[in-house]
Amino acid sequence: MKNKTILAALFGAIAVPLLAFAETPMELVIVTPSRFVSSPGSSTVDVTVITASDIEKSAASTLPALLSQYTGIQIRSNDGTPDMAIDLRGFGMSGNQNTLVLLDGQPLNEIQLTAIRWSAIPLESIDRIEIMNGSGAVLYGGGATGGTINIITKHPAKEKNGNIGIGLASYDTKEWQLAFTGSEDRIGMRVTASGKDSSNYRDNNNISQKNLEADLHGDMEHGQAIIKFGLDTQDLRYPGPRTVDPSIGVNELATDPRGTASPLDYGNREGGHVSLGTTQLFGFGRLAGELSYRETKQKAYFAAYGGSYLDTNLDLLSFTPRINVPFQVGGKDNEFVTGLDLADWNYDSRRSNDPSTISTPTVQILAKQSNRALYAQNTTQLDPSTKLTLGGRLQRVDYQVRDVANPEAYASSKQGRSVHAYELGIRHQMNSGISLFGRIGSSFRIATVDEVFDQYGGPIFDSIITILEPQTSHDSEVGFDYKSGSNNVRVALYQMNLYNEIQYNAITYTNMNLSPTRRYGMELEGSHHYSDALEVAAAYSYTVAKFREGVYGGLNISGNDIPLVPRQRLALSGSWRATDKSMLNMNAVYVGKQHFDNDQTGAFGQLMPAYTVVDMKLTHHEGSWKVSAAVNNIFNRQYFTYGVASTSTAGRYNAYPMQERNYSLSANYEF
Repeated sequence: MKNKTILAALFGAIAVPLLAFAETPMELVIVTPSRFVSSPGSSTVDVTVITASDIEKSAASTLPALLSQYTGIQIRSNDGTPDMAIDLRGFGMSGNQNTLVLLDGQPLNEIQLTAIRWSAIPLESIDRIEIMNGSGAVLYGGGATGGTINIITKHPAKEKNGNIGIGLASYDTKEWQLAFTGSEDRIGMRVTASGKDSSNYRDNNNISQKNLEADLHGDMEHGQAIIKFGLDTQDLRYPGPRTVDPSIGVNELATDPRGTASPLDYGNREGGHVSLGTTQLFGFGRLAGELSYRETKQKAYFAAYGGSYLDTNLDLLSFTPRINVPFQVGGKDNEFVTGLDLADWNYDSRRSNDPSTISTPTVQILAKQSNRALYAQNTTQLDPSTKLTLGGRLQRVDYQVRDVANPEAYASSKQGRSVHAYELGIRHQMNSGISLFGRIGSSFRIATVDEVFDQYGGPIFDSIITILEPQTSHDSEVGFDYKSGSNNVRVALYQMNLYNEIQYNAITYTNMNLSPTRRYGMELEGSHHYSDALEVAAAYSYTVAKFREGVYGGLNISGNDIPLVPRQRLALSGSWRATDKSMLNMNAVYVGKQHFDNDQTGAFGQLMPAYTVVDMKLTHHEGSWKVSAAVNNIFNRQYFTYGVASTSTAGRYNAYPMQERNYSLSANYEF
């Protein structure tokens, strides 16, 4: 009832302003580097843009698979859903918490250890995706150390139209989608609904989900106002890992990769969000802001070790006003952006050993996190070919966590911290095709609730709350990009020195602040249009993630590799328009060897195997129809993207096998 009241109040608050404040629609090109619409050349930050056309040309069927075709982005799965974990620039198991993901500028990351719900965003609803590798902390806040990904949905079309689509795939998969868009006078609406049911590759991995995304735009003389609304539900069975243990002759990856040892485990999720935004054009500049509310309800059951049942509610209320002011100083053009980010989180998680006992939980975690941030960024046109950006962010984070089921003082804690980020960037246009760029900066991350709570870490194996120090990073980057009529090339070299990095300690079974760590690497990506019919692209990343110093389990780990960070990744893609109506797309991704999770000491003695996966899709247009046929993992490679080493048995590990060769067929009708 509370959540429905909040949603109704937010809708009521915008109903009148929607028609009173609007702006003649501007060409939407780049948003992420300034939080305002701007042209690609207006920022010193290097941005990779994935357009709707790029999405259509890709053989990827999910958002994570699409993103993995670009430099520095690794994906992994341990539950068989489309909501794979994502990792920008080599953070391993904490990649999700170090990659900031936005939907139309609003963060999707939670204050708990859950993956982004990529599947709640239909690919067909996306206008473009903007990726800033290693950047975004100044304008967007914590969790952007690896980078920022902003998913921007389509605006309503000027003419009314819609489409309906259905799809069939391996593992009894059925998908559907219905979309409508149109505008009349100064009001436009876009609605996209979709659903999926599948038994999936693994036993006990059935998934059923439904999603709805809608937005309403109002345009008038001096501004625009927008309502965005979304709902999603997902029911999922958890197949668990497959075990390899040479000491007892067990290799379930080889003998029964599709099997499960957890036939009773499951989870379900319900989510909703509403965002009310406006942009106003004044004589001095632009004013914009969003009032947003998001809620998530999750339940999960794990039968092993006596059973564990979780019932978690999470909500976020945020307000993000900002202003953009162009001005001149000494004859040089400047663009100044400043704003406030106000966000309040509420978390309530009850835990017991069975759904029937959740009314009298053994653990009930209540948490509140309050964020108050002020940021400012200025971009100066030093000369016709050189731009300089300087920005900073100050943020106050107040954090309270307690287990109300445990009266002991150590089961409750609070912390107030002031954190900051800054960025200095420069871009110089050497000629019409080549530009150089460089950046130095800092970022931060605040620990999630799951990282500060330990259910059995107390003195009598009871719950304990340990608030961790904020993670900080000092970064530098240089590179160049080259653009011509048929070629695009980007090369970047970067280094990140981290302090108090937040990670899980497999020996003590607790999360901790690590000793200093470092990441550095090279990113190379390029594309070439051989003709109007044929184009190819490549994305290569070389990533090194190491402990600079420290002791782990009594062993000196200085210089050791951080687990789950492949040294090399290569993605190749190609698109061939065979006829005016038919297009063939192919993607290939190679991922090099990496240390198993838990192998911080490097003593496990083996690495996760490298793998290569190739996907292909053929699309044909005929009138109002579009038909696609796809084959994923064409060469039927057996591989896994996540594995965890045993800390007690030599050679033993658990892994989560990925799908074998599989097929899909879809049809879409536009009306």
